[in-house]
Amino acid sequence: MSDHYFLAVPLPIHIKENLDDYSKKWYNKLPFKSWTFKDDFHITLSFLGPVASNKTVELMEQIQIELEHFQRFELVIEGIGIFGKIEQPRVWWFGLKSSTELINLQKKIAQVCREIGFSIEKRPYNPHITIAKKYNDRFDKEFIIPQKWEGNSLNFEVNEIVLYKIHPSKKPSYEPVKTVKLK
Repeated sequence: MSDHYFLAVPLPIHIKENLDDYSKKWYNKLPFKSWTFKDDFHITLSFLGPVASNKTVELMEQIQIELEHFQRFELVIEGIGIFGKIEQPRVWWFGLKSSTELINLQKKIAQVCREIGFSIEKRPYNPHITIAKKYNDRFDKEFIIPQKWEGNSLNFEVNEIVLYKIHPSKKPSYEPVKTVKLK
């Protein structure tokens, strides 16, 4: 059986702590079964699914080559929203200020993944940081999901991408396996 992997932009610890402090205020007030553990906050670039470890080596070698001249850039967390219906949300997320650099990075990653034989998501890329997911239909309290960011925007530099291995039953669930630094 192959392990599951994904490629993502990691977040600095001070950003993770800030996001975690915000999300903890809502744990018992909103209808979600799964809340993101502090160390697992990230921005997904490409979900790979089950992958043999030798294939991850080939993938990361090619990504290293493709990103050799890709420059570091800044991202800004400033929004908040949901996927799904307001009365039965699937995902609650932190949003990002539009970033050409992030979109270009994701396109380059997706291209490399396709060239190596991975099946990539066909929906348009919608960068976000998941706060909580999996609507709990047994939640018996009234709720209103915040969809307006009340805090200051949070800025950070993107200086690497990480290949993560998924461990669904552990906390943290995502283990960094290989990192590619940006210039």
